[in-house]
Amino acid sequence: MERKRLVRKLFEIRQKIGYTQAQVAGKLRWSQSKVHRIESGENSISYTDLLALLKIYGIRENELVEELTEMAELARQRSLPEISDIHSKDFRDYLEAEITADTVREFENSYIPGLLQTPAYANAVLRTLLQISSLADDERDTALDRIRRMVDLRALRQQIFNDGGITKASFVLDEASVRRVVGAESGDAGVMRAQIEHLKKMSRHPRVDLRVVPFGAGSHVGMSGPFVILDFPDPDDFPLLYLENAAGEFLTKHDQRQVRRFAANFESLQACALQGAELDELLDDVVAAIG
Repeated sequence: MERKRLVRKLFEIRQKIGYTQAQVAGKLRWSQSKVHRIESGENSISYTDLLALLKIYGIRENELVEELTEMAELARQRSLPEISDIHSKDFRDYLEAEITADTVREFENSYIPGLLQTPAYANAVLRTLLQISSLADDERDTALDRIRRMVDLRALRQQIFNDGGITKASFVLDEASVRRVVGAESGDAGVMRAQIEHLKKMSRHPRVDLRVVPFGAGSHVGMSGPFVILDFPDPDDFPLLYLENAAGEFLTKHDQRQVRRFAANFESLQACALQGAELDELLDDVVAAIG
């Protein structure tokens, strides 16, 4: 949230002065892409770089300088930890964008979305994906450490959301994602029971719109796989589309035709999904079926 406030303030100051990003880059002997990454929130800004920017902007008021440097410090504290060894570059880029996003629209057909996962659910899924039970002892220790860091990262993302980092989070899940009893593979169905109860709680969160497409809706446009669309507070910052499937990951702001197509798909999925009392009834039925 602090990073969003900071980049918005820096953008507004530059616009008021009348500099272009290219002019700022030229004055500081930076690349224009560096200025763009700072203003889009893709990169956190160092104390030295912030002071350099404020100097060419002519900002010398102590109170404003202190306010902006405090924002930058808080933003750095909320930056992601080093995760290059546990996640791909595309997913890292996605997570950096998520920190500065204003809204998120996410469809999932197999898993509960990371922002809605309990630690036990996340741990169970990751243990299966990394095939913990089939690893030798030395490999297992490394994999378990990786899982711990991945679960901690989910907790950080959730904390940023809870602190108001995203103003609106809309999720549509396929019924398969809530019917699959994650945890049953290790004999602990309570993992999924607790996850469903958490979903019910999050469905009442004032900034969450949670819906589930029931099996009875038949085929739908989400059957091709999960996707996420992030929107940003700066009207000049294009929405971001993130796709992940067996073939790999795809992340783009440039192909806005694709973004619009998936945005339309999301609206279609919302239209045939259950919410409110109907969603509660479905989730209660899922809990009853788990036993």
